[in-house]
Amino acid sequence: MNFKISSCNKNDYHLIANLEKSLFDSPFSIKDLENMSLQEAFKIWKIYGDILFGYVCFFQVNDEVEIIKIGIKKSHQGKNYGTNLIKKIKNISIKKIFLEVSSLNKTAIKFYEKNGFKIIGIRQNYYTLKDNSKVDGYRLLHKV
Repeated sequence: MNFKISSCNKNDYHLIANLEKSLFDSPFSIKDLENMSLQEAFKIWKIYGDILFGYVCFFQVNDEVEIIKIGIKKSHQGKNYGTNLIKKIKNISIKKIFLEVSSLNKTAIKFYEKNGFKIIGIRQNYYTLKDNSKVDGYRLLHKV
């Protein structure tokens, strides 16, 4: 499948918000995306063919990136689209990429490790689950 990666604009936010709802327990709303986009360092890139099927939200400050979220439509997962988003980020003259992930999200941890990330720390009781219990967050780093 042919695909493109490009910056999102406000017209894409409803598509991102809908995809968020299908993927995450705590999805970003359109308003969340609008508020984050007010910060100069915040970026959202979309990956799409005939339809938008994925995105990455991140902050870039100087030569460092903090990935906030990567979302790929379930029907498109496992096809290297997330890897392609990370590769695109690596091409913007940065030295480090940071992110956090729930210690329970084994699929995401495996994905990030496959893409060169290493666990560098643990944030105890960082994420709150639906039942209000807490779970640790892993801090990951990839040196480009």
